[in-house]
Formats: sequence, C-alpha cells, structure tokens
Amino acid sequence: MATAGAGRAATEPAGLNRFPELWSSDASENLSPPKKTSVEEIWAAAKSAPNAFQANVQMQDKLRTAAQADPAALRTLIQRFDAERDPKAREMLKSVLSSIPSSDVVALSMRLAASGSVAQRQDGFEMLKQLSQNSPEVRNLIKQTLASEQSPAVLSEAVAALTPTVVPATEAEGIVAQLNQLSQHQDASVRSQSLLQLAQWDKTGNAETRLNNALSDPSSEVRQAAVAAIAETGSRSESTKNALMQVIRNGNESIQVKDGALFALQRFSLSKAEHDLYMQVRAQVDKRNNE
Repeated sequence: MATAGAGRAATEPAGLNRFPELWSSDASENLSPPKKTSVEEIWAAAKSAPNAFQANVQMQDKLRTAAQADPAALRTLIQRFDAERDPKAREMLKSVLSSIPSSDVVALSMRLAASGSVAQRQDGFEMLKQLSQNSPEVRNLIKQTLASEQSPAVLSEAVAALTPTVVPATEAEGIVAQLNQLSQHQDASVRSQSLLQLAQWDKTGNAETRLNNALSDPSSEVRQAAVAAIAETGSRSESTKNALMQVIRNGNESIQVKDGALFALQRFSLSKAEHDLYMQVRAQVDKRNNE
C-alpha cells in the first residue's frame, strides 16, 4: 500500500501538491503586490535619466499620476519645487504642477504671483494661466498686478492669465479699461496679450477701433494678435473689412498676418474686386505655406 501511494504521488501534478506552500506565510510575501514607487524615487530617476526628452515626457506623466492619486505626494512635489534651484528641474516641476488644478497648487501659484521676485511672479502667473482659474481671489490679484506691475514679462503673463467669465458689469468695465490701456503698452508682448483678452472681455463692440488700429502696429506679433482678436469678436463692420483688406494688400506684410486676415475676411461680403484680390492673396499664402 505504501508503494502504491508513493506511485500516485509521483504521478500527480506538482502544482496541486504546492497548495499548502502557496498559502504559507513565505509564499504570501512573494505574492504581495509590488511596492508603489514614491515621487522622490520618480524624481531621482527623472534627474538621472540619460535622455532629456524621456525625462520630460515619461517622468512628468509618472509624477503627475502619483500627485493626482495622493495628496501627500502632491505636497512633496510642491515642497520640491520651492526648494529646487536647477532651472530645468523647476521647469519640469512647474509643468507637472500646472496640470493639477488642486487648491494646493492654486495657493502655490498665487503665492508666487504675489512674490517680491520677478522670476517667481512670472512663474506664478504662468501656472495660473495653465490652471485657468476664474475665482474672484485670482481675478483680484491679476487686476492689482495689471495696475502696478513694472516688469513687461510679468505683465504679459498676468494679462494672459485672465480667464473670461461672467462678472458684474462694473467689474467687466474696469477690466476692459485696464486692457485698453495695456493694449498701448510699449512692450509688444503686453500689447498682444491685451488685444487678445480685449476681444473676449469687451462685449460692447467699443474695442473695434482699437483692434482695427492695431493692424498697423509696428510689431508683426501685435498685428497677428489683432487679426486673431478681430476673428474672435465676429465683427462684420465695413471699417473692419477695410482694415483687413489693407492688410492683405500690403506687399510687406508677413504670411502669418495675411493668413489670419484672410481667415477673418471669410465672414464678410466682398465686392468682385475685393474677392479677386482675396483669391489672389489666398493662392500666394497657400503656395508659401506648402513650400
């Protein structure tokens, strides 16, 4: 009998005989889920990655996922950002944090935007722009900055951080007045951002003359912003059409600005002569774009 039992044991599948082992304490430890990688470990791997592109894409995704899943991990990233001095590392952390619209990140952005450091204020408004915050607290901070900021780089980011929303008429009028003033600022980037915001905040149509005049601005960046802003407003006035037609007639105008003007002209009724010119310039722009 002992010999027969031994024979059967020898022929049975080995896996069946391992059930007791699988449920032993040692086996349970082997089957436990792998330990989650901490944000500190991910960050260390990101900084030591040989491929910068890999670090900026894959590692950012890993950091973002970890921070979104765990508030403690998010706080660790915020602390890391505050302590980090390497510009590239700070830029990576800023990109990750700007994609997480949590109250902690908004608080960090507002703290930076109110800082005494120009670089930190710029970082703060860049983050607020990405977070698209339209709370009264953020809006008040931006309005205060538009009234007092001396740095064109910070001003440009602060204007861009304005998120169009429904506000009382008196507040909207105040914002439009600030944007009108800044649309004539000496810095081209500030003018550009102000025109783009003006098109979204001014619902009265009073910005039309300012936008049309900006089509002859010395800066091509501003002229390009002006055609985009005009397209945003949906204006169909004769004065706006004439201003856009002047843009496409200008042989010295850039292809990018002409392309924007052609797009804006699509909604206007054109005479035969205007249509002929439109088609001629359209063909020229398309040819240049395809080269």
